[in-house]
Amino acid sequence: MDREKKKIRSFEVAELAQISRSTVSRALAGDPRISEDTRERVLAAAAELGYQPNLIARGLKNQSTGIVGVVVTDLNNPYHAHALQLLIEKLGARRLAPLVFVGDTAEGAESAIERLMSYQVDAVIALAAPFSSQIVRACKAGRKPLVLMNRYDGDETVNVICGDSISAGAMVADHLVGQGARTFAYFAGEDSTTISLDRETGFVKRLNENGFALSARVSSRYSHAHALKVAPELLSSGAQAVFCANDTLAFALIDAVRQSPAAAVSPLIVGYDNSALASWPIYDLTSVDQNLEEMTSLTVETAHAIVIASDTPPKRHTIKPYLVERGSTRIQSA
Repeated sequence: MDREKKKIRSFEVAELAQISRSTVSRALAGDPRISEDTRERVLAAAAELGYQPNLIARGLKNQSTGIVGVVVTDLNNPYHAHALQLLIEKLGARRLAPLVFVGDTAEGAESAIERLMSYQVDAVIALAAPFSSQIVRACKAGRKPLVLMNRYDGDETVNVICGDSISAGAMVADHLVGQGARTFAYFAGEDSTTISLDRETGFVKRLNENGFALSARVSSRYSHAHALKVAPELLSSGAQAVFCANDTLAFALIDAVRQSPAAAVSPLIVGYDNSALASWPIYDLTSVDQNLEEMTSLTVETAHAIVIASDTPPKRHTIKPYLVERGSTRIQSA
């Protein structure tokens, strides 16, 4: 039978590579115990024969597919979209296949994870979703190891990779005070997640330590259109500096300043996420960078460890953010 029409089996790859069939399986699954030379031999043999492993069938037999479920919310947020892109790239580099589900709210995230329970995934990564104890318990009940790329304060022990939002807020306060600002406002998102509250808490606490207080606080949905509508209320406070809960709110505030005839001088503005648009000359936005490269790398590393050994104990990692200073917090000359 012609090779193009014949279904190639893993034992044929093993024979061509002159290694055991089990070694072939481990090499294709990305097992770190397999040397790079051996892995290359397996890949070369598989490519020559046109072998395509059936991950689902392998999962039914070995209870491991190399498929990782990824749950993400709000892909309109540039930060979430970029994080998802990095996760997909890094999972692929580990020879893991992502299965992506999108949910827009806490209920959406919970529904997406519930749907994942019916798939043969080795682990679940939940990216920037609002989490409840029910979601964590659902994954545990379905025996799906969970990695949260977000803050979680529930009672359950779970893998958590998160940024230090409190220290980020303090860092922003120090920067704005150092730039000479003496009145401050916070542009909050309309959510009650611990992450958003921590950003504000760190900011306000450090202001208090420096002898200042928050003079205004306005909240908005994380949407440019909605933020643009409520931004004039924030500008009317006359605050000299504004810390925004994310870059989308900061972009809307900058646009509102341009549209306001009363705003002769723009306040100093800091965003959060350091999304790609922040560096564009039209915004030139000072923003907190969450160190997304390190955060996604550690998330994928954690998920990969779970795939290799499902009994890997849960760990918690906190990633230090840093401030990228740009023109939006430079003192304007008279």
